Amino acid sequence: MKQFKDFDAIDHAVAKLIEPYQANISTIYQQNFLKILNAFKYAGVASHQLSPSYGYGLSDSGIQAIERVFAFIFKAESALVRPQLSTGTQALFLILKTLLNKGDKLLSLCDHPYETLQACIGIQPQDITNHLIHKGIIYEMMNIIDNENDLKQQKQDPQVKVIWIQKSCGYSQRRTISNQEISKWMPTLRAMYPNAIVAVDNCYGEWVEEIEPIEAGADICAGSLLKNPGGGLAKTGAYLAGKKELVHACADELIAPGMGFETTPNLGYTDNILQGLFISPLIVKEALHGMLYLSCFMELMGYEVCPRYCDPLYDIVLKIAMKNKTQWQWMADTVQAVSPIDSFVTPVAFEHKGYSAPIIMAGGTFVPGSSIEFSVDGFATPPYHMYYQAGMMAEQSRYLAKTLFETRALVD
Repeated sequence: MKQFKDFDAIDHAVAKLIEPYQANISTIYQQNFLKILNAFKYAGVASHQLSPSYGYGLSDSGIQAIERVFAFIFKAESALVRPQLSTGTQALFLILKTLLNKGDKLLSLCDHPYETLQACIGIQPQDITNHLIHKGIIYEMMNIIDNENDLKQQKQDPQVKVIWIQKSCGYSQRRTISNQEISKWMPTLRAMYPNAIVAVDNCYGEWVEEIEPIEAGADICAGSLLKNPGGGLAKTGAYLAGKKELVHACADELIAPGMGFETTPNLGYTDNILQGLFISPLIVKEALHGMLYLSCFMELMGYEVCPRYCDPLYDIVLKIAMKNKTQWQWMADTVQAVSPIDSFVTPVAFEHKGYSAPIIMAGGTFVPGSSIEFSVDGFATPPYHMYYQAGMMAEQSRYLAKTLFETRALVD
């Protein structure tokens, strides 16, 4: 590791190294901005649709406008976007519990899914009974990310009803995958499992690439509005997009058979959801620039990161391997200290339902739990990896780097 005499020296080095990779982020931003603007125009979004609705919310024109916009953006037949879906995990589990019946098999293609979804499936040792395995669903896992031949060597299995692909690495040790990779896998998946539904966990991945999972060949995908597509303005909500019959089945499971697209009020969230969506390509661009900067900075400081600044970017999450628990806590403390909200708070690890170990979540976010905002989280157990989201302003990552540089003597 090269020694830098002051922050200006390492800042200059980072700026020079990341410059060749910044243009691609801007190009993708321009494409996604235009895609979303055209979606609003196509859907005919009108000012009266921003008004709140309550009660049954029968034929809510605001919700209908949101769902037309999302369907257009994802090039999907239909979309379900509701404030009543409060988390990404809820939206993802909605797909699984709707599409899987007793005796069906769920095949996770890219290692085990995200921690909270493992509890929903029943593969995480927690005192939970209402999970998929308890209901007679069969679960299998494989990991084809670095060896597609593993898939080609499998035997055809008619029991496989849903193939699950999680784009982001989550808390696993694997890398994040791209929509282009999913597209490459699709011919083999269709040949091996012709009757299976391909579902994609798209959390953290929206607007990072030129295409989204439905364009890559998936049947349905889902994500949270507290991540990329909410733009930092959405207060709650999640989305599903894909084939009409699948999305409508999920809507009926969420509300009641035959009523999924007729009821649920917007509760006054329509304007937040639509405005957040409209600015979200810009917010994602800022997050990616900040992520690029901190990835390069931490590497120059001697830390292992994924992705590296010179790697393609497929989501907004930067994994940083801290060298010990002291440095792990230092990262959490520093992120909290340079946040706009609760900067005076000391983050501590805690037991969180759905997670297998105590977890720390640092970051003063305007919307609690919003991971498109500036934040970091990670398990309080070895190997002490931290998962960083650069937030809505790239400059904040530079300020974080400056603070880390100035306080490094505390943990060296």
